[in-house]
Amino acid sequence: MSTTATTPDRFTTLPDEAALDATVVALEEHGFSVEVVGDLDAARQAVLARIPEGSSVMTNTSVTLAQAGIADAINDGGGPWESARNRMFALDFATQAQDMKAIGGQADYALGSVHAVTWDGTLVIASASGSPTLAGPAGCRWPTAPNRRACTVARVASSLPLMPLGKPR
Repeated sequence: MSTTATTPDRFTTLPDEAALDATVVALEEHGFSVEVVGDLDAARQAVLARIPEGSSVMTNTSVTLAQAGIADAINDGGGPWESARNRMFALDFATQAQDMKAIGGQADYALGSVHAVTWDGTLVIASASGSPTLAGPAGCRWPTAPNRRACTVARVASSLPLMPLGKPR
């Protein structure tokens, strides 16, 4: 017995310009700086450009970060950032679990993805571990201007779906 429901095209069709524009406005009203880009390469460039050299960066597990090459850019050691993920996983879980939690939750910047963006600017995250939701409340900055969060939306088929919750403005 399958527990997966399929809804043809509902979550795979890219939004039209009016829906995207309304969502950008709604995200900005929620305190996000928003940059809409055309593809995953542009998304990678936009995200990495927001992170100052020398910053410690935690890359949360994310298919989007992997597909865009963002996780590799941070974690492969060739860039000007310190990978909190690499520091964390260099420790022994059996004896240094608390240190691992501190490193993962106290990086200068945390990168991850959300599962959907609603038309009214709500970000939807579903997680078995809760790890994508920890860095913000723990005081981690998002890669943008002080006291603002960033949202880079790549207009590709595997990007964030716009969920039909709320009405477009």
